[in-house]
Amino acid sequence: MQISKPIIYGTIATWLGRKSDEKKTHSWICYVRGAQNEDLSYFIEKVIFVLHSSFENTNRVVSQHPFVIAETGWGQFDIIIKIYLKGDYDQPLIAVHPLKLYQNQTQSIPLTKKPVVSEQYDEIVFINPKPELLEILNSKPNQENNQVEEEIQVDQKEPDFEQMTPAQILKYNQSNFTVFDINESKATIEKAIQIVSQDILADYKKKNHQLDTEIQELQIEYENLQNKLSQAQQ
Repeated sequence: MQISKPIIYGTIATWLGRKSDEKKTHSWICYVRGAQNEDLSYFIEKVIFVLHSSFENTNRVVSQHPFVIAETGWGQFDIIIKIYLKGDYDQPLIAVHPLKLYQNQTQSIPLTKKPVVSEQYDEIVFINPKPELLEILNSKPNQENNQVEEEIQVDQKEPDFEQMTPAQILKYNQSNFTVFDINESKATIEKAIQIVSQDILADYKKKNHQLDTEIQELQIEYENLQNKLSQAQQ
């Protein structure tokens, strides 16, 4: 028996404006959520978000829904996400997700406070789960109440994301966000790696050719010395 549970994990970052502190240019959240924003705590025990060493308390533990943390900062880095499952699972599932503050890689100062979303879809696959875990997995997840989302959309045509709670940001209509295309970024990175690899290979071939030439010259010099030695012995 195999059961799959879809999850989405990622970040949403908002620029705090030109007057913001140079060390706190953005507010951001990191989260693990259901595909429909449903409560995943019926099979997830807790989530630990491991932040960059420059933050205080680098291991942020969230033991209840929503599995989300909020922070402010100025730099992009990889966040380690450890997902602990309910049942007989000692080791967590581990994902690494890049925090994205800017719409593109070359942008250093945003032109808008429109939040930037970077998230990934994944599935947790349970193979032949034990009866007690199977019962948990087959239970119906709690659905989020849409009242908060409706209030935000009606009362705030241009919402102040800085004043929203992490849960409200997660529920807000993401069509209002700037979505960071991680697949496009991956393709760009792969292309860059290919170009760099070609450069490295060309440099290696050049150096290898130089070494071959030096070895040949040393071989010739060695043979000449051998001939001179033979002649001297005669």
